[in-house]
Amino acid sequence: MGFRAIAAWMAAALVVTGCSFLELSTEQQEDAYLLRVAQAESHWLEASDRFDRALGASYATRGVFLVAINDAGLAEGAKRSLDGADALTPPETLAVDHEHWLAFRRAIVELEPQLVAAIQAGDTLGVIAARQAFGEVEGDFLLSIGRQFCVHLKAVDPAEDCPADQNLVGGEYGQAVFGALREYAIRTGPLFFTGVELNPIQRASYLDRVQPDIEQLLRNTGDRLRELAPPNEFAGDHDALLAYFDDQHATAVAITAANATGDDARVLELYEQYSVATERLQGALSEAARSIVDPAF
Repeated sequence: MGFRAIAAWMAAALVVTGCSFLELSTEQQEDAYLLRVAQAESHWLEASDRFDRALGASYATRGVFLVAINDAGLAEGAKRSLDGADALTPPETLAVDHEHWLAFRRAIVELEPQLVAAIQAGDTLGVIAARQAFGEVEGDFLLSIGRQFCVHLKAVDPAEDCPADQNLVGGEYGQAVFGALREYAIRTGPLFFTGVELNPIQRASYLDRVQPDIEQLLRNTGDRLRELAPPNEFAGDHDALLAYFDDQHATAVAITAANATGDDARVLELYEQYSVATERLQGALSEAARSIVDPAF
């Protein structure tokens, strides 16, 4: 257990044993509070993991699929995390992040009826749409909070969703690229295929809904990167990133066109090109750039 983890445990113990929260140092207050944030959020994270595993599994019938989705307990996890958030009083230094967290937790609970209705109607696409709505609300939340709060909240590799460390390589350029790719990854995560087995009609309907957003995010991220002036050491990496987003945007446009003509085989073929382009980019990037592109690659 690291020093900061020990400090967090000791601070939490002081609270439990009756020591006034205000008697703690600012750092101890933050550690005690953030430890309880992670505990409260764990209910949602565990339920979300069960839900996503159920969403990506194979089932003999749609009925069995919907039962598995319901049994994941997403609604209960959301309610327990909201109850935990409501019970906490943050230190002044984290008050703004706490308000964003509360708003997020309440928004998720308010979205639950959408998921329940889809399950009751036996609507697979409705279940997917509800999960994507959760992801969009979570994206807004993640982009509104600071790194300290985010790292404790997610309890995972912070590069996956959280703001960059201030010591990230590349200076202002590294921070700007990291920020652009982080927002891209957070925003596109709910939009791409979820692993659910869809028939061609369902897939066409799904793509009709998400393709405009995918195209726009790919185009906007490429334009955002194009405005940056990389240091010489990252010039090759920057060119590779621009080529990647140009290629992926062209692929997305082609998918939209194929879907409009009902060419499902071509859609699936084009979807494979996303992975090919990602592998090509990963092979082109320098070791020095790896930490900068961590959010998306």
